[in-house]
Amino acid sequence: MTAVPVNEKIPVIRGLDIGNARMNQAMKRNEMLLIDVETSNVCNLNCLYCFRDVYGGHVRLTEELDLKERLGLLKQAKALGCETVKITGAGEPLMDERFFDMVEYANGLGMKVMSFTNGLSIDREMAERLARANVSLIVKCNSMNPEIEDRMVGRDGYAEKRNQAIRFLMEAGLNKKKPTMLGMDAVITKLNLEGVLDQLAFCRENNIFPLFRPFMPIGGASKLKDWEISREETVEIFKKAREMDRARFGLEYRMILPYIGGVWCRQLHYALYVNILGEAYACTGSRKKLGNIREQSLEKIWNGEPAKEIRATPYESCPLREAYWRGDKNFDCV
Repeated sequence: MTAVPVNEKIPVIRGLDIGNARMNQAMKRNEMLLIDVETSNVCNLNCLYCFRDVYGGHVRLTEELDLKERLGLLKQAKALGCETVKITGAGEPLMDERFFDMVEYANGLGMKVMSFTNGLSIDREMAERLARANVSLIVKCNSMNPEIEDRMVGRDGYAEKRNQAIRFLMEAGLNKKKPTMLGMDAVITKLNLEGVLDQLAFCRENNIFPLFRPFMPIGGASKLKDWEISREETVEIFKKAREMDRARFGLEYRMILPYIGGVWCRQLHYALYVNILGEAYACTGSRKKLGNIREQSLEKIWNGEPAKEIRATPYESCPLREAYWRGDKNFDCV
């Protein structure tokens, strides 16, 4: 088995609940288990660290995949064995009028749906609709401190509205499921480092999946050197988190970067990322294009030699971040 086995006792969100046996089976069968897809580039925040600012702003792109192309992509992924659709969004997914069309279609194919969101579009009615649609939500929550959060996302008053959205999602029962269907997304920087452990504890106490990690050094983040934490600082806070998890929550695990709390990344072994322009990559952080679904089938991209070579390459920590921390000039995740 090329992929590093995970600790299956660590709680994860629905959609990432892929055990070692299933992973091993998929690798033997050459199956895709997850596909990362983007929605429209439109967004209502201005996160200074945004790694998707590569499109030069957050207005709708004229070349965006239309609905037929998006649904065709999901159908092709399902044919390759895909079980989970992860909607990362070039912008804010819930601002895309085709979001629920994609969700409904994926549900009809028997696929699990996860989506990132900043929560600004979530009122009580929306939270209930998302719950009925079986969408796992990972909500942007860099800090519980409103001043720090608003500064990081470039919008005053965001934290208050985000907190309300999380309350609505909890009331709708997303964190009552097992595995949970609610997560928090935090980019760890010097600004919010001090509050990371308290935020992790909040997640543990409320059955919320923590997706906390240092930022990808691409896009907007590459310009924020004064926000950046070093590998040593990352390891230090991760060690403190592991000790807290052991002492307070009875969770024992081996620390693996880039995610805090024993959470793993095996993206390169079972998934592909296709952006809103149809370009396919191994990971959202990669700059090595593997193909374009407008020019070739997803199956051909998946079975191409570059993609197969990536899937066969062992790794533990995030290759992109490790290459960056080493000082490699042309760092990438592959």
